[in-house]
Amino acid sequence: MKKLLIFGGVLGGVFLLLILAGAWMEPQHIVSRMRRFGSPPERVWTALLSIRQLPFDRSDLKIMESALEKDRLPPSIEVLGSPVRIEARAQAAPVKLVVVTTEPGLAYSGTWTFELVSEGDVTRLIVTEDAAIRSQVMRFVVGRILGEDVLIEGIFRAVARKLVETPRTTGGD
Repeated sequence: MKKLLIFGGVLGGVFLLLILAGAWMEPQHIVSRMRRFGSPPERVWTALLSIRQLPFDRSDLKIMESALEKDRLPPSIEVLGSPVRIEARAQAAPVKLVVVTTEPGLAYSGTWTFELVSEGDVTRLIVTEDAAIRSQVMRFVVGRILGEDVLIEGIFRAVARKLVETPRTTGGD
């Protein structure tokens, strides 16, 4: 029983240290990263809109028949089991997309700007995250352990995966 109390005290102390360390960090951060993909902008745009990654989720995308449907953003995403409302502030396919979380009081919220630049056979994707991390523990974990660009790197990995997938089509064969 004594060991269990000591273990609980150590865990509580570590949690308290995380809170204190996060309190010293700025809640607002701006991170911008760039990655090149060997595909035309239209293909990178479609891949971007179909990933299962923050800041938006297109898990409902099964068949891309109409251009209108494949370029539609959902009104919300699901993060860790709870829905997060989003909206597209600006969209100029296949060049620029600005997505913002609309719910007040989220632990991690902000604006994500996606810019696609054609460079011949290559498309440069620039993602800028302007976000606020309100949770002090999450602020420390993201800022010092995972890295402030953890969401952006996840988006790049997901787009790269989508670009090598075989497109799904409708029809007989």
